[in-house]
Amino acid sequence: MINVGIVDDDALVRHTLIDLLSKNGDISVAWTAKDGREALDFFRSPETDEIQVALVDVQMPRMGGLTLAKALLNEDPNLAILILTTFTADSIVNNAMALGVRGFIAKEDGVSFLAGAIQQAAAGNLILSSTVSAVIINHARGKVGGSPLLEPTIKSPAEQESSSFPYEVRLSEREKEVLSLVIDARTNKQIASKLGLSEATIKTHISAIIAKLGVQDRVGAVVYALQHNLA
Repeated sequence: MINVGIVDDDALVRHTLIDLLSKNGDISVAWTAKDGREALDFFRSPETDEIQVALVDVQMPRMGGLTLAKALLNEDPNLAILILTTFTADSIVNNAMALGVRGFIAKEDGVSFLAGAIQQAAAGNLILSSTVSAVIINHARGKVGGSPLLEPTIKSPAEQESSSFPYEVRLSEREKEVLSLVIDARTNKQIASKLGLSEATIKTHISAIIAKLGVQDRVGAVVYALQHNLA
């Protein structure tokens, strides 16, 4: 059972999420809060159930979602935080990912996406909705203004000649297939189903891709691939 905390200043949103998640037998809503301060009180209280996933809105009174995310992760680095918002500006995505949140979901993506996202986040996977993925991809292609998101380091010609990495990255055909599906914001389960492989095999491929590209995570792999035309 995955225990979830919901933090949103809109009562209708909280009730809608409770109704949706109550239909999934693997997820239980431990508590809901109307702002960051109330969420911290619930999180720290011995009278409330421990949660594995926090679903957090960005803009709230008293304490916003990104400030709350930082506070929660300082207390429990293993907590999976999914940011829920109507704002998909690249600066918000950038700041959220920098904090170490597990995923970023736009409200316009629809509540049906949430149950699967919560399960994936609890399993340790990074979750990006299609809307947020589009923000990252467009920024990587130079179509989005604002603050840089995983801005690439530009090497001098001498540095390029002295290093075979990253300009000679070699991905297998299977790794390229997997990477293309990661760029499409598919989860490990969806990629496994698409390619007829096990989730364990997909995780192995993704780990190999991340290592070959010299990036930190799936988001870095997406941005790097688009910048270097690898997929």
